[in-house]
Amino acid sequence: MGEEAMKAASAVAAALALAVPAEAQDRPSVAPKNMQAIAPALAAYTDRVLFGDVWVRSELSPRDRSIVTLSVLIATGKTAQITGHLGRGLDNGIKPTEVAGMVTQLAFYTGWPNAVSALNEVEKVFADRRVDPASLATVPPTTAPLPASDPTRTAPVARTLAPTAPKLAQLTHEVVFADLWRRTDLSPRDRSLVTIAALAAGGDGDQLAFHVQRGLENGLTQAQIVEAFTHLAFYAGWPKANAAVVIAANVFAKKETVPVSDIQIVRAGQGSKPGAADYFTGSVSVVSPFKGSGDARLGGATVTFQPGARTNWHTHPLGQLLIVTHGTGWVQAEGKPTQEMKPGDTVWLAPGLKHWHGAARNSAVTHVAVAEAQDGETVTWLEPVTDADYQGPQ
Repeated sequence: MGEEAMKAASAVAAALALAVPAEAQDRPSVAPKNMQAIAPALAAYTDRVLFGDVWVRSELSPRDRSIVTLSVLIATGKTAQITGHLGRGLDNGIKPTEVAGMVTQLAFYTGWPNAVSALNEVEKVFADRRVDPASLATVPPTTAPLPASDPTRTAPVARTLAPTAPKLAQLTHEVVFADLWRRTDLSPRDRSLVTIAALAAGGDGDQLAFHVQRGLENGLTQAQIVEAFTHLAFYAGWPKANAAVVIAANVFAKKETVPVSDIQIVRAGQGSKPGAADYFTGSVSVVSPFKGSGDARLGGATVTFQPGARTNWHTHPLGQLLIVTHGTGWVQAEGKPTQEMKPGDTVWLAPGLKHWHGAARNSAVTHVAVAEAQDGETVTWLEPVTDADYQGPQ
């Protein structure tokens, strides 16, 4: 090595010594030798930050950190890194049967090829550790309880997936949630941790919010979920971790705003305000608005239309229910005849149906309007109903 190279190497070594805390300098480096030789700064981050700080933080146990790490490696196909981390995971308390459960869970959430590739590495580690194959032969029973909130999962699947892909909806209900999630080789908490880590690593934000919520129900804490994302930043990258934290924060905020009371009573006439001129024709008043709490998407109000008053044309993403309490009103779907509605009538307006409703020409009407929100929206307002279109039943 030339003199200049010797000076450069000495300078790098001195910089690294300054970067690593004194208590860490006495520990042997865990960074691979080629990393120490080729990317000494990366080796320093590996020793000082990843293993000298993050891996020893008490916010997540060493066992949980191994679960997160292995889940990310399997989910992203990083098989070359599995051997070392699987050995660490077994040392940290993950049981071989739990490893099998993790691989099986990840097959569904990241694909069979990732799981099969991972098994090649798992087999080698188990052989080296002399894990008895007989201990893995028993298929775990499907006896773990599903969360009480499971009906809130089935409804969107039935609404959005089943009409287009009925077989996929069936497999989702019967295989993934009624079978896989109920197996006892992993606790519900660990199964959620595996799934959350894999979805975050894959950038699957559409599914992550649901599984963060389910993880909380299965016993994970907010602090543990956030720490899992902090940990996986080193294994899946900062962008994936940052995106996951934003999604989790929204779930946490939503959870914290749930009212303490299970019962809400909105008194008659409460919160009265006129119907907005942008959306109504004539004299309209809206009173007693209500909105479901927690994860409920139901909301509505009591609306009174004076004679001749009506809504604009509009649609509802998940439909609307009208319950007529006083007077006589009219309702019409685009291209269809106008129909009359009277006290005691209930009127269902299908999702996406373009329609209007309001009072008859010579009578006021009051109805309770109820609708569900989709992506935060309950209605799409369109053009006003012209006098020519405002015609009663023929």
